Amino acid sequence: MQRKNKTVLYIDSEPSFLEQQKQDLKFKELDEHLYSFNNINEAFEFMEDHIIERNHKLHYIILNEKVVGQQLSNYLEKIWGLNEFLKRPDVIVITDNNNTMVRNKIMQYPFVSVYLVKPVPNNYIEFLITGQIA
Repeated sequence: MQRKNKTVLYIDSEPSFLEQQKQDLKFKELDEHLYSFNNINEAFEFMEDHIIERNHKLHYIILNEKVVGQQLSNYLEKIWGLNEFLKRPDVIVITDNNNTMVRNKIMQYPFVSVYLVKPVPNNYIEFLITGQIA
């Protein structure tokens, strides 16, 4: 049975972690549908120009809290505003911060499906996206 391609936007400021996750996610289902950025504003420009403008579906946004820091809520609000145009992607937030109050605040956004604290186990994000490990 052939799986549908899923489009994933990955935003992380740590090049080594981003590269490791890209390698973990580099399999047939995502080969040409994984877009990575280390700058949140470039990621939003990409969403507007290549996802919304072309009426494509974005399945997942993986966002490292460190990229936006204290402004995470502001960027989640911006995603919420674009949610209909992006065709309701699931957002996975990754953080170094194991703060229950922050987690509870972030998880109140209905489109945030997972809040992960680093270190994230190998292949875990792949499992969240595909339901299996290649």
